[in-house]
Amino acid sequence: MLGERVGPVIFLSDQVALFPDLVPFQLARISLYVEFESRSFSNGTKMRGLLTAAGLAALAVPAQALIGYGITMYDPSCGFGCYDSVSGFMLECSVMDHGPVGAHSHGAGGPTSPECRAGDDYFLTTLAYCMNTTCDASTPRWKLEKFWSEQATGSKTVAAKWSYTEALAQIKEPPTDQYGEDDHHLTRTVLLDPETVKANTLTREYFEQAETTHSQYGLILLIVGFGTPVVISMFTRLPYMSTLSDKLKPYLVYPSLIGTYHVRPLPYLLGNAATVGQSLYVIMFAALNIAMAAAGYKSVQPNAWFANEWQEVMGYFSARTGVLAFALTPLVILLSGRNNILLWATNWSHSTFMVLHRWVARIYAAQVIIHSVAELVLYIDMESYEAEFKTEYWAWGIVATVFACAMLVFSSLFFRRWSYELFLVGHIIMAVFVIVGSWYHVEFLFQRRWGYEFWLYAACAVWFFDRMIRVFRVLKNGPRRAVVTEVSEDIVRVDVKGIRWTAAPGLHTYAYFPALSPWRPWENHPFSILPTALLQSKRDASLSGAASGSDTRSTADVEKSGGVTSTSTPQRDDQALGGAPGTGITLYVRKSKGLTKLLANHNSLLTLLDGPYPDNPTDGVLKSDRLLLIAGGVGITGVLPYIAKHTNVKICWSVKASAEGLVRDLEGPLSRVAEKDVRVGSRLDVAALLAEEERTGWSRVGVVVCGPGGLCDDTRALVTAKARTGPTVWELEVDAFSW
Repeated sequence: MLGERVGPVIFLSDQVALFPDLVPFQLARISLYVEFESRSFSNGTKMRGLLTAAGLAALAVPAQALIGYGITMYDPSCGFGCYDSVSGFMLECSVMDHGPVGAHSHGAGGPTSPECRAGDDYFLTTLAYCMNTTCDASTPRWKLEKFWSEQATGSKTVAAKWSYTEALAQIKEPPTDQYGEDDHHLTRTVLLDPETVKANTLTREYFEQAETTHSQYGLILLIVGFGTPVVISMFTRLPYMSTLSDKLKPYLVYPSLIGTYHVRPLPYLLGNAATVGQSLYVIMFAALNIAMAAAGYKSVQPNAWFANEWQEVMGYFSARTGVLAFALTPLVILLSGRNNILLWATNWSHSTFMVLHRWVARIYAAQVIIHSVAELVLYIDMESYEAEFKTEYWAWGIVATVFACAMLVFSSLFFRRWSYELFLVGHIIMAVFVIVGSWYHVEFLFQRRWGYEFWLYAACAVWFFDRMIRVFRVLKNGPRRAVVTEVSEDIVRVDVKGIRWTAAPGLHTYAYFPALSPWRPWENHPFSILPTALLQSKRDASLSGAASGSDTRSTADVEKSGGVTSTSTPQRDDQALGGAPGTGITLYVRKSKGLTKLLANHNSLLTLLDGPYPDNPTDGVLKSDRLLLIAGGVGITGVLPYIAKHTNVKICWSVKASAEGLVRDLEGPLSRVAEKDVRVGSRLDVAALLAEEERTGWSRVGVVVCGPGGLCDDTRALVTAKARTGPTVWELEVDAFSW
């Protein structure tokens, strides 16, 4: 046998790491020497020695698939079983002092080197006879020859002096006895103990079966996590599904799982509550992770690598959780991306995917922690922890685990609220350490033989795709010069000329103002998009509207705050800024404690735009008979584009008294809306607004709300309650960023 000092470190038993020459792989090798203790299945003989372990080679050829899906580990297993049973025998050329071999040796030290096995008649004939009598007749001869050429000596770079067929031809008579304790070295062709060969063969077979199951379950997690939003979205678009969808939304899509908390944080900043539908996804996915981690284990005893069934199953379990964590990595990154393809393939909102990103990331961290703890417990039980702790792969595994735990802690709402910019930079840096640590963890251990790195390739591909598309969007939009105008003490208007984006509602862009903070040029923030042409054309129309007295309700509401006075603003020169009159977009920004607090009156501020991106699906509310737009403060920018897309609109907007300037700045577009309720210094009565719409008798009412968390959550709860009772069908979209 090869030895029982083995245990999966992250995905495989380190038996595999210690004996890479005994399994098929593509690797230009450099040799290292690892001391180990082997307890032979052959008559209980103990020996200590040095066996070959593969070092990381610069010319290593990576695996091309996953185990069980393009990669086989031990095929034919009978060949590996025979080799394991004879490889521990002493040969005439074995080195008895266990000293290191010479510089020209292709194998490890000894007692027996690959060169020694390659030229030893009785080793080769014993191995060949065992394979001939053990391997099933259905095993193709070419497969046996392939195994022989690659594995017969324990090194792919050292070929045996005979082929498999030639070695069989050397056997004139079948052997009749076994290698005994009195044999100092192998001096004849011998029989191998059938039980030993069987144990070694089954050990390899069961291990490969377990690894194949790990790959299969990892793929299941990734496919289910990715595919569930797509399948549900397709289901809602099927013919005759609209009625069922209308009935399910008030119970699954709209309500929060915990009271009226969703945009608003839970008490003590414990986080943001998910909706019922989001919670069902999280519960389903968490249950699937538990099932995938707990099911599908098979044990074989006696086992050549594990002393008992507990060690064997624990080894498989620790490997399984490591694979599942790797499989979740690309999904975690995908759900957080701006250019998440699920945003294009489904009708789910960006905020929903951010909620799922957080929860899937927590599940990922749990898998990482469980994997690391299981490995630690296993190696302590196998009395090999001290030796493993000193290895490079172990150190990098610790790096990945520690930073995964750190991300779990520092991603809490407390730190995101304390300084989002600092959180974001730290989050990315820690994620890099997790990926790099994971990479070196498997690289030092497996040298890209078994395909585990493909999970990391997928994760990096998702991340780089998102970043690449961001760069392309910024380059496509080009550097722009914006006019910044202060419209109130804490709100500024940013006009970016020359941008021609669709005037569709439910879009946002990420704006960079590198000149404001040269030390943080990467910092950017999301803002709802208003077409400048919409604002300008409506402003012109407001002049005639005011003269005819068509907008008395809005004027009366504004006057309640004590009157409106005019303010002077910088003149906007469209041609000078590179755009035709009316082209471009306008952003309204509430100053905060970050980059936005530096925004002030400016006639030519360097601006970069990454966008546009979708916020929420708009089809449902736009198909309603009546569209009610509810906004609070600067949230008016999230609902205002809807006025150009629906013929039956009512706007209800409340702002603080300090934001009167924003109301004045938007008088033009608001004047085109026949029904509006603009309140300065007082709050909206959302319940009364909904009741009024219900009494009017509309069959289907769409509600879009954008503003402070309290307003959004209250509207969500009230619309949910209305949708569960009464004949009116309610469509709800909450336009709120959730970080």
